[in-house]
Amino acid sequence: MKSTTDSSGHVKPRRLSCAALCGCLLMTVALVSLIRSTSNSVSTLSLRLFIETNVSFPAAVEEPNADRQVGTTSRPFSFEEADVSDVSIEDDLHESGKQTVVLPQPLKGKQEGSDSTAAAEAVAILHSPRMEQKNESAAGSRTVALKLQNGGKQNKNEPNTESPIDASRVVCDFTSDRSDTCWMDGDIRVLGRSSTIMLASPPTDRIPTENTTWKIKPYTRKWESTMEFIKELTVTTAADPQQAPRCTVNHSVPAVFFSTGGFVGNYFHDFTDVIVPLFMTVRRFDGEVQFVVTDLNSQFFDKYQPILRHLSHYPAIDMDTDDRVHCFPHAQVGLVSHKELGIDASSSPNRISMNDFKEFLRTCFSLERRYSTGIDQQARTKPRLLLILRKGSRSFVNEREVIGTVEGLGFELITAGPEEAKNLSSFAQTVNSVDVLIGVHGAGLTNMVFLPTNATLIQIIPCCNLKVGCRYIFADPAPDMGIRYVDYVIAEEESSLMEQYPRDHAVFSDPLSILKQQGFYPFWDIFLNQQKVKIDVRRFRSVLSEVLHSHVKY
Repeated sequence: MKSTTDSSGHVKPRRLSCAALCGCLLMTVALVSLIRSTSNSVSTLSLRLFIETNVSFPAAVEEPNADRQVGTTSRPFSFEEADVSDVSIEDDLHESGKQTVVLPQPLKGKQEGSDSTAAAEAVAILHSPRMEQKNESAAGSRTVALKLQNGGKQNKNEPNTESPIDASRVVCDFTSDRSDTCWMDGDIRVLGRSSTIMLASPPTDRIPTENTTWKIKPYTRKWESTMEFIKELTVTTAADPQQAPRCTVNHSVPAVFFSTGGFVGNYFHDFTDVIVPLFMTVRRFDGEVQFVVTDLNSQFFDKYQPILRHLSHYPAIDMDTDDRVHCFPHAQVGLVSHKELGIDASSSPNRISMNDFKEFLRTCFSLERRYSTGIDQQARTKPRLLLILRKGSRSFVNEREVIGTVEGLGFELITAGPEEAKNLSSFAQTVNSVDVLIGVHGAGLTNMVFLPTNATLIQIIPCCNLKVGCRYIFADPAPDMGIRYVDYVIAEEESSLMEQYPRDHAVFSDPLSILKQQGFYPFWDIFLNQQKVKIDVRRFRSVLSEVLHSHVKY
């Protein structure tokens, strides 16, 4: 464009105004472009790191809310506080099927330092979280952990140390006689209503599009008919990760799935089917683990709160009624179980043992007495003996004679019936205070777990020919707990069955034939439900005398 000048060579005022206006517009455009480029640098950096680097994103945690209703959607982070610097970036990611990175407000416009410094300070919330991205950059393999910030405080459900997932996988074990288990790593999504646990991230050990499915009933008596009533869970891998249900609640700790159905409600089965296997399975997490429960028994959780709150720091999730999609970085489906009321330390996680379990119970119930140190005759102290009294089946017909015999030998006697045993915390203290625990075979003998080391358990075994089964349940676990074991086997003459069946009946001549021909429940009904005991106090006294002698300190 040509300029018009006056005689003095100056640009005319009209042309000057146009030039000035054009110059201002050009400067404004340049400034806006610079600002946009600057403000997007952190977003661009985070997106580049997300694509090029092995980035571990700790999942956001649902804030505790006592008023929350089951099935409501949780927002893991306040999006009002975490604007996206450039909305077009979020839109492009949605359109391309990639995940959205949302950056918190404090990082917008923050430019000081290197790219690595900015990445270390960034907070990443993923709408569809993936726990692993392979590094394809020339800089070599590295992991950048992006921590959640919450007003300067670490989120309650965020682990204290970073443990990036180096594989996406499902490993299942169906070889155990007692329970089936699956271990999962990766982007795990729980669809509670459909009883499905899905690995959304493609497994690193198989073709990503392969859809593999396992079925598990997460209860530890897989050989028993009660398994028919345990809800079956489906463990699967997503054929198309992009089509996996979106997370509504994200967790940064592992999940452990188990059932409180089956025989739960029976004191012995509470411990041998759930509590001991649960301890063995989750102890290594030191409370940083989330329980996800099917066939939920609320009474179980109420009764065993002193134990469960030491195993997990978080309220259990009822899988059967929760409509939300819970997401985890790791999951154990099913509990590890070795034997009745016991742990095989040689094959347990971190080689934990029943001695570790007893120490754990001492912590849960503040049990001060670790050892039964023996009876000092010079101090004339009496050994304490706890006699468990049953009502109905397997009760003592001559209860007063039994009590008199125990007291006559010099024991300090404590008796306990069903009412005294209802308060678990109080009764654990009582059991821990004694040197000898006596009872007829039944769930009450499970209280042996609270006995101090070197104490004695005396099991009274009902008639007839039940020694093998009864010893398997309570005698075999005793040594691993540091407990002495003695049994007293009821003779036919001491059993109430003598009044119900003729002497030549199979009940006495061939008890196992009843089990083989009629099945377990009729067998159980005859020998355990119908039977009462009339102790031969003279024979019983000799057994107690030997126990008393073994506890004397010379």
